Amino acid sequence: MSGSTLAQIVPRIVLMSDRADKSKPITKVSTATSEKSASKIQAAFRTHQARLKLKNQAAWQIHEKLEYSSEQTEAKLKDLFDKLLKASDILSPSVTKLLQKAGLPVEEQELLRLTNPDSVQVESSYQGPRVDGQITRQTFIDLIEAFRHGQVLHEKYVYLILHQARAILKTLPNFNHVDLSNLKHVYIIGDLHGQLADLLYIFNTKGLPAADNAYVFNGDFVDRGQNSVEVILLLLVALILYPSSLFLNRGNHEDIMVTVRYGFQNEVHQKYGKRKGHLLDLFKDIFSWLPLYSYVDAGKAKLIVVHGGISDRINLKKINSATRNRYISIEVPPESKNGGKRLTEEEDQEYRQIQDLFWSDPDPHGRSGCRKNDARKMACFFGPDITDQFLKRYNLAMLIRSHQVKQEGYEFTHDGKVLTVFSASNYCGGSNWGAIIRWDYNDDEPCIISFKTLAVEMNKLSFNKKVTLFEDPAYHALVEKIMSHKNLLRKEFEKADENKTDHLPLTTWADIMTQVLQLDLPWLTLRGKIVYEDSQGIAYKTMFEDYILDNSKFQMSNTGIMEDLYKWKDMLLILFNLIDYNHSGFISRNEFADVIKLLLHGEHGNGEVNQAYVDELCSAMDFDKNGKIDMNEFLESFRIVHVKKPTAKAKLSNGNNTLKIPDSSSRRPSMDGSKRRDSIDTSGRRPSIDTSGRRPSIDTSGRRQSMDLSGRRPSTDAGSRRQSIDMSGKRPSVDHSGRNLSIK
Repeated sequence: MSGSTLAQIVPRIVLMSDRADKSKPITKVSTATSEKSASKIQAAFRTHQARLKLKNQAAWQIHEKLEYSSEQTEAKLKDLFDKLLKASDILSPSVTKLLQKAGLPVEEQELLRLTNPDSVQVESSYQGPRVDGQITRQTFIDLIEAFRHGQVLHEKYVYLILHQARAILKTLPNFNHVDLSNLKHVYIIGDLHGQLADLLYIFNTKGLPAADNAYVFNGDFVDRGQNSVEVILLLLVALILYPSSLFLNRGNHEDIMVTVRYGFQNEVHQKYGKRKGHLLDLFKDIFSWLPLYSYVDAGKAKLIVVHGGISDRINLKKINSATRNRYISIEVPPESKNGGKRLTEEEDQEYRQIQDLFWSDPDPHGRSGCRKNDARKMACFFGPDITDQFLKRYNLAMLIRSHQVKQEGYEFTHDGKVLTVFSASNYCGGSNWGAIIRWDYNDDEPCIISFKTLAVEMNKLSFNKKVTLFEDPAYHALVEKIMSHKNLLRKEFEKADENKTDHLPLTTWADIMTQVLQLDLPWLTLRGKIVYEDSQGIAYKTMFEDYILDNSKFQMSNTGIMEDLYKWKDMLLILFNLIDYNHSGFISRNEFADVIKLLLHGEHGNGEVNQAYVDELCSAMDFDKNGKIDMNEFLESFRIVHVKKPTAKAKLSNGNNTLKIPDSSSRRPSMDGSKRRDSIDTSGRRPSIDTSGRRPSIDTSGRRQSMDLSGRRPSTDAGSRRQSIDMSGKRPSVDHSGRNLSIK
């Protein structure tokens, strides 16, 4: 195409476009109409702005009301906690107060009157351990140390412990329900028979009982050994402290008739001559209230733990409904409920079943069926077919029992479905091993640990043994002491650090520790466990930095809250256990309502507490909204309502005198439950409390330690040097690496 032709085409296109534009119709709008449209648009915009403003105002009013309501709830909860801390004696009445209750049976009145600790005076010459006020974890540790050195507890304090434990035992059903979905693992301990060294070995290697370190003690705590009183007292103190994770089964030796022949009554006579009769009456009653067996729900496996065994007449439904405290002795039948000495046929059947639970053995020859136990003159031998039928009937995987000494401390029978565990090593001067069973949640098989302790006088332990035997609980208590005095210690350290180097000479640091904590300890020896040291001296600030709380919800910058929690920890645990009167590990709404009504009775005019008030507080503490309060939620609620608010001081900017208000994000969390707390995995394998829950360990191998406010302590890991368990096979392997381990 030529250039001239292109020049002719382009102008035409432009002209055509020009004409097209000019041919468009043009509509003329009057000025009045235009102004009217603009007014409508402006009115609509103003209406929209007004609605938006009203919406924002309404949202802010809702926010303010919710915030105000939340603060009101927090104030009510704080008032409740304050009343609880001041009124623990109301929830835990003394024997004297119990005697004032109307309608007590004559036998109960007489027992309480004759064993009332308030009527017993402690002589000025007494130098042994004391139990003053509430029983705490420190009480437990102090008693362990005292018993280890051969001290005898005064009868006043024995009465005190026995009555507190009795009050718990009377609330328990006939069997213990051990739920490992909450507890994560459990240690099952066989006969101890008054051998304190074996009990202390177990506590030392597997950890003290705690909310996340559960134990089942399968009977025969007393007789034959020299320290039956001390063994059962320690177990009852542990029950008082941790009723939802420490479980006691009755054995055939928890029987007043048996203890006459095998040593316990003689031991009580020797240690408490003047009051032996009253003490034995109280022990006799406590024996009768011990649960008959334990049912362990381990997830994949369901277990029954019973002292002796079973028979073809065992009916757990009948046993669960029996009045167990009727059986003061298993050797002698109780009186009939009809008043006569001759039992009815139904009562006789129940009595025979109770005998079988405590006295039966697997048939030593593997014979089928049940036959008379000639060796024991009561109960029966039961065969593998009886075991199969029983386990199938009740959907159980294994029967764990004790009752018989075994050379290795344990024995499998009935094709691996019956496991006997015996925990008293060198029993009666022999050379047998003791054993412990550990069962973890969702495991198919147990871990078994054999051990042996030499029979030595524990008060002759060497210095190193004295330090290491209870290293974990001792350091646990020491760390709590340090954390509860953190601010005062830091103040004294900084005062002594004149050159502001964050370091102090070793002797200066040790003197301040002694002065502030009022503890005369070998600080020079202990320093490697609790603080860093370099060429400049003691880096005192690291003592506080190393001890952090395991659960992130407790990691906060508010100075003083950690001290508050450590200060009240033991009391809070005690209060939780007192409120949780059925010892399920949870506070139900009914239990919570009962304690609120008790504490606030008379403050609402007519003596009644509004149910809405109860529901409000219960809902505020129930973070996960499952209708019950666990130990974590109880401690967390206390922490939230006792957090120290930063003073809201308005600050003027240097530049333009603008008033600056602290950002609302710095406010403490509300109690609306919108943020669910992390629950602690009590397996002892958590990465970072159900109750509870769910019990923190002090790692004595290094300086960095992780602690949980509840005082809970995970057990020794199954892979420790004393345990080497291969779980891959059909039969658990047993570690005997501790065979030469002795307490010297």
